[in-house]
Amino acid sequence: MAGDEASDREAGKRLDAFVDAAFAFAVSLLIIASADRTTSIAALWDALGRIPASLGAFALIVMFWLAYRQFGRLVPRRDTLTTLNALAIVFTVLVYVFPLRMLVESGFVWASRGWLSGAEMIRTLSDLRDLFRIYGVGFAVLAGLFASLYLRALRHPDRLGVAPADRADVRASFEIWSLSGGAGLLSAALTFGPMAKTPWLPGLAYWLIPLMIAVRQPIGRWLARKPAPEGAAS
Repeated sequence: MAGDEASDREAGKRLDAFVDAAFAFAVSLLIIASADRTTSIAALWDALGRIPASLGAFALIVMFWLAYRQFGRLVPRRDTLTTLNALAIVFTVLVYVFPLRMLVESGFVWASRGWLSGAEMIRTLSDLRDLFRIYGVGFAVLAGLFASLYLRALRHPDRLGVAPADRADVRASFEIWSLSGGAGLLSAALTFGPMAKTPWLPGLAYWLIPLMIAVRQPIGRWLARKPAPEGAAS
């Protein structure tokens, strides 16, 4: 039994090392996607103008990588389903890099009023609508995969080696990623509204995530203090 547990932990370490390498490759794709030959000073200035967007997209990729690292800390062992789930995260991240890059760069162009590079990426309202939809669905899928990882750990904590002291953190992570996935779906749904007057509205959905996380804790404490209905114990 001890040998099986050690084998499971070693397999988990190898899987986590593979996921780490995949995230590093995703960052490489992020840089390559914005790389053009700098054969003139004008091209060099254009490349420099893309640095803020590269940094923003890099930060988001790192956020997902750190989230998986936290999962590895809380859940030391893997089974078949968690392994497949982790591989699905890797695949989704590698696909997600491209709409992520486009959306972040477009956001920086809008915030800088066209001063930064990338204005040529989004030319029409239809382009922006399609980008928000693609990004929203991709974000929801990625967040949903993280939520399913933590749900698996909640349902089988002993099998996956979750310490009793860490189970509250596992539940909190499941709730947070579920809320995040909902925000992605909401953003995609908002593109079906009147974006001509409110083109920023789908992007606003993602700012609800920290608000929902902040509200989640006091609501959870209130529900924990709420007395159980009469007869529930029976």
